[in-house]
Amino acid sequence: MPQSRKCGKKGHFLKIEVDTRLCLSCNESFAQKGKILTEKITDAKNTASVSKDPTDIIKFWRLVEDHGSELLALHQLYNLQPSHELLDLIEAGL
Repeated sequence: MPQSRKCGKKGHFLKIEVDTRLCLSCNESFAQKGKILTEKITDAKNTASVSKDPTDIIKFWRLVEDHGSELLALHQLYNLQPSHELLDLIEAGL
């Protein structure tokens, strides 16, 4: 019987995403939150790369670290392993 890794819902007719093993509701929630954090990481990295002020560069790389930690915590909350691409995205700024 299919069961969601996050909310624990189960049932014979419950639709589960194959790659995440989350129900459709949990998967949508995870995707929305993950997209927002990924965009924040990318924006901070891009801003840091064009900034000339060392103080701003440090500030934006700290944002990358903070948002990266939030994204890793989100993966743990949903019982998912972070992808190599995600880890590379976060570590590229460190």
